[in-house]
Amino acid sequence: MASVLGFACHLPERRVGNGELADLLGVDPAWIDQACGIQERRYAAEGESVVDLAEQAARKCLAASGLEPGDLGAIIVGTGTPQRPFPGVSASLQQRLGNAGAFAFDIHLASVGGLAGLGIACDLCPRLGPTLVVAAEIMSRPVRSHPARETTILFGDGAGACLVHPGPGPLAVVDWRMGSDGAFAEDLSMAWDGPLAMKGRTVILQAVRKLQGTVRASCAAAGWDLAAVDLFLFHQANLNLLLQVAKGLGLAEAQVFTNIGRLGNTSAASVLIAAAEAQDQGLLGPGRRIAMAGFGAGFTWGSLLLEGR
Repeated sequence: MASVLGFACHLPERRVGNGELADLLGVDPAWIDQACGIQERRYAAEGESVVDLAEQAARKCLAASGLEPGDLGAIIVGTGTPQRPFPGVSASLQQRLGNAGAFAFDIHLASVGGLAGLGIACDLCPRLGPTLVVAAEIMSRPVRSHPARETTILFGDGAGACLVHPGPGPLAVVDWRMGSDGAFAEDLSMAWDGPLAMKGRTVILQAVRKLQGTVRASCAAAGWDLAAVDLFLFHQANLNLLLQVAKGLGLAEAQVFTNIGRLGNTSAASVLIAAAEAQDQGLLGPGRRIAMAGFGAGFTWGSLLLEGR
């Protein structure tokens, strides 16, 4: 199977603490922390676009991996907040990188688009060559335009990226799988210029079940015992949700990576941002077993296993 050459991320400079949102929503800052485990999140600057974030993450990833834009056979962008209905973020990113001819397309899946892009790239790259996967979101604008306690407190902005290669590399892909159930499409949705609609109880219930199920299925297929997995990189949706998933899987605290307290929920970008930060902390080295998993709009969910070489 394919390999991952490396991860990178880009975060906006502006930090938004709970005090600022508490004033907007008329709540106590301590309630926000208790409800989701988030103390601050990053917001894109005025005039900064989702393409700007994607480009920064993409260039960092290319530079770290030693590849040029012309080496790419495909560009995949996962996002739930594109700048327009079409063409996608991938088209603008390709134009900026300057590698016309590579196959560029978007995966319009909030929360799980980055993970889905990574999985699809594993099957695509043997045919097309090295594939750049980027996930970028600016969720702060819709949730602040239509403020609601349950959603505005959660989301931040950012972008993550990775390079998937058809040959051997530092992180071998062992297994990946995705699934969807459109019966829940209206339970987590957002219309153009509309509010984010989220049935929180349904989302949490289904997310816990599906994340636990997909992780167990991937690990069983690979012959991995859950206790032998060194690191779990989940979609950073809500700290309380992550704790429920970890408890149900019987995971130790040290096995579960979290950055949600500092960055909030960056939707499709969160898993790739988490992987980039884990990489920078030396947590993805040789011999390490890593399980990635996400859940989001659709409902869609999936998991992917990496092994350091």
